Amino acid sequence: MTDTNHPTHLSPSELGTKDYWDTFYARTLAHLSQKQTPTDANEAHQTQVEADGEEEEDDQEDVDDDSDPGTSWFSEYNAPDKVLRFLTGEEFPLAPVNTRTSGTTEGEGKREQPSILDLGTGNGSMLALLRKRGHFRGEMVGVDYSRASVELARRLQVLRAHEAYLSDSEDEGEDGVEEEEGKEIRFEEWDILRAEGWALADADNGGGRSRVDWFPYSRGGFDIVLDKGTFDAVSLSEEVVEDAERKDGSGKTIQRRVCETYPGIARRTVRKGGFLVVTSCNWTEEELVQWFTRETGEEEDRLVVWGRVEYPTFRFGGREGQGVVTVCFQRV
Repeated sequence: MTDTNHPTHLSPSELGTKDYWDTFYARTLAHLSQKQTPTDANEAHQTQVEADGEEEEDDQEDVDDDSDPGTSWFSEYNAPDKVLRFLTGEEFPLAPVNTRTSGTTEGEGKREQPSILDLGTGNGSMLALLRKRGHFRGEMVGVDYSRASVELARRLQVLRAHEAYLSDSEDEGEDGVEEEEGKEIRFEEWDILRAEGWALADADNGGGRSRVDWFPYSRGGFDIVLDKGTFDAVSLSEEVVEDAERKDGSGKTIQRRVCETYPGIARRTVRKGGFLVVTSCNWTEEELVQWFTRETGEEEDRLVVWGRVEYPTFRFGGREGQGVVTVCFQRV
């Protein structure tokens, strides 16, 4: 007996291995450390980005938002800006325009700002974009299973070296008054695939392991959770896990690719009523929806499609498609 209630698996690739990402981010971090000592953001940016955008002869990648292989494909389709516009549009309930309080009536407190979690944050560029240009002021946490990625994201935040920080626009609200930056974005090393059963539990699960100190347990999860290519990478991993609750015809425990467990764990990082925004270049919209809304036996706790980001379409072989898809799910 096998579970076929999901799209056909992708063929494994080195992009689905932790070694690949550890090596890439370690090399990028070393390159950044060698070339950058200035504190001025513009000066820092100039030392890290080549004018022609090509790799140097020594094969060391530039530390640019677009140089990250987990980001470059999406940038080609302008996905970061499109997701930004989606999350800041009036139609999105948790957009700053819907959560910002402009009144000054005595006793009127500020509305609670939405918290945001970035799964597989890479160099942290998406959170920088949402903080600086999106005017999101709530708690922001970026997690990645690569320690070098986390170190790089922290370093780039200190340098304010992302494109979002280097724009000419000032950090101003609709009334032209400069807004406070909000808290520093927090970046933490965390492997979501090994978190189920303790890190997201309401108690320490009796195993003696402490819960992570950045997860909003009291609220049941984050208001907005982002996945920009992380599920893609997980889908390219050949790693398998055993499903202790399911057996095949011979009574043996069924093994599943880790991409089958990811949607359910990602769902648990979102509070009830919150949103999970998944961007993919490996799956069609139909396949992505199937992965994240397929039956899990927990119909009282599931993801439903709330909205989607529009991208240009193309026709090939008589079929219409998109190079990138972004689907916004709501946990209900």
